[in-house]
Amino acid sequence: MSRYPFTLFPLATALLYYLGAYIGVHFAALESGIVVFWPPNAILLAALLCRPVKSWPPIVLAVIVAEVAADVPAFTVTEAVLFGMINATECMLAAALIRYARGGAVDWKDPADLGVFLVTVFFIASPLAAVGGASVYTFILGSDSPFLTSWRLWWIGDATGLIILTPCMHMMFSLAEARPGLNLPASKQLELLVAWVIGLTICFLVFSANLQSENYLALTPLAVLLAPVWIGVRFSPLASSILAAVVALYAAFSTAAGIGPFIRDQQDQSALLTQEFTVLFTVLVLYIAAFVHQNRRKSTELELALSELRQLNEALEERVQMRTEELSEANQRLQQLALTDELTGIYNRRKIQILGQEEVERSQRTQRPFCILLLDLDHFKQINDRYGHDMGDRCLQAFALGVQSAIRTMDRFGRWGGEEFIIIVPESDTVDLARLSQKLLDRVRTIAVPIQDEQLSLSVSIGIAQWHHNSFDKLLSEADQALYRAKEQGRARAEFSTTETIPAPD
Repeated sequence: MSRYPFTLFPLATALLYYLGAYIGVHFAALESGIVVFWPPNAILLAALLCRPVKSWPPIVLAVIVAEVAADVPAFTVTEAVLFGMINATECMLAAALIRYARGGAVDWKDPADLGVFLVTVFFIASPLAAVGGASVYTFILGSDSPFLTSWRLWWIGDATGLIILTPCMHMMFSLAEARPGLNLPASKQLELLVAWVIGLTICFLVFSANLQSENYLALTPLAVLLAPVWIGVRFSPLASSILAAVVALYAAFSTAAGIGPFIRDQQDQSALLTQEFTVLFTVLVLYIAAFVHQNRRKSTELELALSELRQLNEALEERVQMRTEELSEANQRLQQLALTDELTGIYNRRKIQILGQEEVERSQRTQRPFCILLLDLDHFKQINDRYGHDMGDRCLQAFALGVQSAIRTMDRFGRWGGEEFIIIVPESDTVDLARLSQKLLDRVRTIAVPIQDEQLSLSVSIGIAQWHHNSFDKLLSEADQALYRAKEQGRARAEFSTTETIPAPD
């Protein structure tokens, strides 16, 4: 809020209050004494809205002293004190109601706050204060004017001054509100200057150039809306409220000087027309500026919310993609584990069955045969019994590694179960199966598994069966029968299925 020191702020408010009273009496009053609007109360209300309630007493006291100083030439000290107390009570009531209704400081950029202010000052604070003012004029000063007339003049004069000047004075007192308007780029400063020149020029043409005579086309007073609305749309509520206040002062001063479009035969009618115009004009400008700023603020908030939403969506999409990739990798690992023998790392029984069925289907389409080699390690049970299962596992791993190095990349090698293994050989009509089996026998004989100071040698028996329009299970049965014969005939050899004739190796 305001940066004035605690003791200086009440004195500054009192000085401005005195200046406002001087302006009201000497520049805004008609010859009949009717004041078009009363500026000092707007200064006091703006000051009270800027400060916490606990700091109001010195401000109010200083203002009453300023009221007495301004009124003493025309009224007694008692009468001046009464007027000061009425004005101070009016402003404190308005400030308290506004703070209570809005839960704190008023924000002129919020149409709701502006509505609370207008209702409070025009329909509550000013009419109640007018009762006190009219009572002083009627019952103490003995005015010839009827009570209701005095009441109406006080009410409308006070309300007009509050509405015209309070918003801009409050924003000027609140330096935090005024600061953003001081840092405009050169182009915006030039635009603001042009708007001011246009606004003041229109004020002169409407209120001072006597264009309402029969020799000229009448220039409507509504033309003065152009520049303040322009500034309200393009700049801040503070900038538009200052120009609106200047235009309203111009209209009031012109009417008080007896010129302008609101001059009528009866001065109370001239004052009323001027008051109605300045109030409606100021309210319209303030609301336009507030709605434009609120729309911008909400648009900015919406853009920020959309930006945050986009960032959240991007983060969510990234997390979903990451989780999807992790899930895919996990599925691949699970699938690999489901189709891979855990001990040797080669295909397991399930995968071999799948590959075997695929080879049957391919061979049926192409009429190109394939074969399977069923391998069984010799005397493997004795290895487990003598050296333990750990040694048996090492032998299986060494055996799988040795066989993989002896077959083609297109051949499919897997563990069928226990010490039994299978090799699927595609396009077997182009392969010398006898030489392949001999190569495998020789390769296995070269495998030596170290155990303590020994080298454990391995051997394998092989059963071979070639597809001849039969199922994979039938082919396995034939290979198993051939393997059985190899075992019976001494092991460490290969036997072919009796359903086809395959030459033995040289």
